[in-house]
Amino acid sequence: MPAGDRMVRQPVLFVVHGGPGSDHSDFKPWLSPLAERMQIVYLDQRCNGQSERVDPATCTLEQLADDIEALRQYLGFGKINLLGHSFGGMVAQVYATRHAESLDKLLLVCTAPSKAFYPDALDFASRAATPEQLNSIPELFEGRIEDEQHLIRWWDINFPLYFHVKDEQLMHDTGNRPIGSLDVTNYTFKHFIPQYDVRPQLPDVQTPTLIVAARHDWITPVSQAEEMKRLLPNAQLVVFENSGHMPFIEEHKDFLALVGGFIANEEMHS
Repeated sequence: MPAGDRMVRQPVLFVVHGGPGSDHSDFKPWLSPLAERMQIVYLDQRCNGQSERVDPATCTLEQLADDIEALRQYLGFGKINLLGHSFGGMVAQVYATRHAESLDKLLLVCTAPSKAFYPDALDFASRAATPEQLNSIPELFEGRIEDEQHLIRWWDINFPLYFHVKDEQLMHDTGNRPIGSLDVTNYTFKHFIPQYDVRPQLPDVQTPTLIVAARHDWITPVSQAEEMKRLLPNAQLVVFENSGHMPFIEEHKDFLALVGGFIANEEMHS
């Protein structure tokens, strides 16, 4: 970026969306102001969003992590900062265990280190969800969505759970932007998530890490962030008190300040 009579190099931030079956539009326009301070690389994971549809069996978390590394190399970057949200945070943790030499900093937003998030989520939902939501939640997380109409109905019922403040227009806009991919959603929840557990590897990850949790996040509760904080030797945990699963939307200004400061090595206060 220009700085007087010279150009200065900006930090590079790769951002990895959640799902599985969502895309990078989850982050837009919310992360866009950070582009004034860093170069942001948005990507749609294989079989997600605008990326090519391939055999969902190839979409292991390890392969998705290796895809990020291949993209980093293709673009010619040195060390990157990596932000993963939700399922993307799971992929980001796998990346950190496989490609630590390529990482400057790791940012884990409303995510979890293992399949153990699901019992915690169901416990949270037992206190926060309606009977209709409680009945339908397992359909997605056990890979039992039958078709696109079923998926739309599931999100119509359950999307409000993901927000602390229920803004109908905001939920409509954010919920409709992503290009869905039902095949990879079902396959991942049925075959990969039940095996997911990076807890044994996290103590070896020395990368400076920012863990972001949200007090009203039902699907990856604060307990999951606390577990990552316990396991990661160089991590800081910040809890957003007035957000659901997407603090970069509900506490937008504070989230941007936190992320920008962390990448710029500014002192943080939890």
